[in-house]
Amino acid sequence: MRSSVVRAALCAAAVAHAAEACAPGVDLHDDDGSVEPPASSLGVATSRASQHGWEAVRLNDFNFDGMGDILWNDTEQNLIAIWLMEGDQLLAPGPFLPGPIGQGWAAVNAGDFNFDGMADVIWLNAEQNLVTIWLMEGSHLLAAGPVLPGPLGDGWLVKSVTDFNLDGMTDVLWNNPEQNLITVWLMDGSHLLAPGAFIPGPVGEGWTAPTAQDVNFDNMGDVFWNNVEQNLMAVWLMEGTELLVPGPVLPGPLGPGWRIVTSEDFNFDSMGDVLWNSPEQNLMAVWLMEGTHLLAPGPAIPGPLGPGWEARPGTDVSFDGLGDVLWYATGTNQAAVWLMEGTHLLAPGPVILGPYDPD
Repeated sequence: MRSSVVRAALCAAAVAHAAEACAPGVDLHDDDGSVEPPASSLGVATSRASQHGWEAVRLNDFNFDGMGDILWNDTEQNLIAIWLMEGDQLLAPGPFLPGPIGQGWAAVNAGDFNFDGMADVIWLNAEQNLVTIWLMEGSHLLAAGPVLPGPLGDGWLVKSVTDFNLDGMTDVLWNNPEQNLITVWLMDGSHLLAPGAFIPGPVGEGWTAPTAQDVNFDNMGDVFWNNVEQNLMAVWLMEGTELLVPGPVLPGPLGPGWRIVTSEDFNFDSMGDVLWNSPEQNLMAVWLMEGTHLLAPGPAIPGPLGPGWEARPGTDVSFDGLGDVLWYATGTNQAAVWLMEGTHLLAPGPVILGPYDPD
């Protein structure tokens, strides 16, 4: 009952705001300072249409209310900000937080590393092959973890985080696209518990492992593979840091430019499904999965009006147990949260203007 009431309220708000924000002819991409909200309190991120380097990274629940919040990152200035959300509406913008000391750091992902129900931030320095986990309390830093060297060799990237060993704490999926390798690091909070072995990916060139999520109802993360050039995907069942069963290679949606954005549960069956995005066509699609096999491919859905929109990793923001989608307009500080009902769009949220640096 609660979820249906919340969802109904959010839908009404989303439709009302989206009618204005997404109306034909409305383009918020101009950096002319014409969209300016009331000033916020000192030290808190405020919003304005701009191109100041802020990027919407993903949605995660940072304040333990069961609804996803937005992680923003400005890699040029080495800053993050967490915006607490209520459905597709901004509830409270968090303060600017300086990142780890040094150049080259990016906030690449988030997950609950310390079993407190609130998402934490994982930072990656790809050039130096370093990683660090920051434990968060809402939009504020609780404890900065130690800087850890990544797996041996060049080219390693943190692609996804999820629980691989059933301890309730998030672990790290590393991927080396150049060498077509993955490895899973089991974590204990911000500390490394056990690094897994290197595992070769599917046969052939061009494979990446963009995301991980449980797909076989054993509560341990499994790995999604994607070959963008060949428009292929595969799901590999994992048992901790070890490969259990490699799934079949499946063709992706019809048309050019499709890539896997993330895996999340879109149909409330506790198994990960696939969010596809084709930025070239400004389309998204949700594929419902049953283990390593395709259960039902959803329709292609047009994204927000205007150029440069990309779907980013999301989570449930409407408290209905179904995954929702974060959109980000590249080169701007604009985002939007779309409420989903399985493979179909329920309500497009308004365009949200992200952090900016006061002049």
